[in-house]
Amino acid sequence: MSQSSMITKLLNSAIHSIKAVIPLEVEIKKPILAPKNEVSTHLGVLIGMTGECKGHLILKASPGTFGNIANSMFGMIVEGEMLFSFTGELGNMLAGNMTTYASEQGIIMDITPPTVIEGNTTFHNVKTPVELPIHVAGAGEMSFLLSIAE
Repeated sequence: MSQSSMITKLLNSAIHSIKAVIPLEVEIKKPILAPKNEVSTHLGVLIGMTGECKGHLILKASPGTFGNIANSMFGMIVEGEMLFSFTGELGNMLAGNMTTYASEQGIIMDITPPTVIEGNTTFHNVKTPVELPIHVAGAGEMSFLLSIAE
């Protein structure tokens, strides 16, 4: 499978996952190439991809956006360590759902446990990621970044 075909299938799987997991209306914007391997975010989660498809997934947003999503899912405000835990779990749910959908598209892959990241981070061992900007109604903006190893 070509890399462009794999990226297309993974982005479609990510969109499916985002719409299935987040219980708010989401507007998926046009994917863009991220300009460099620097990720500027207040809060995010990094998940590795293994198997036939190797690479990284990064979900990033402001703490307020993650908090608003948590509130919509659980009916309560989460802060501090609970917010970090929720951020990791949301990334894990999205990546797990994406992996299941991708397998239905013929991509055999698995994911690593989530790593919550905070602040600006530079990844030196990843290819330029494709960024999928997302507007979550009532919650805020977030981005789903996908980087595939060759």
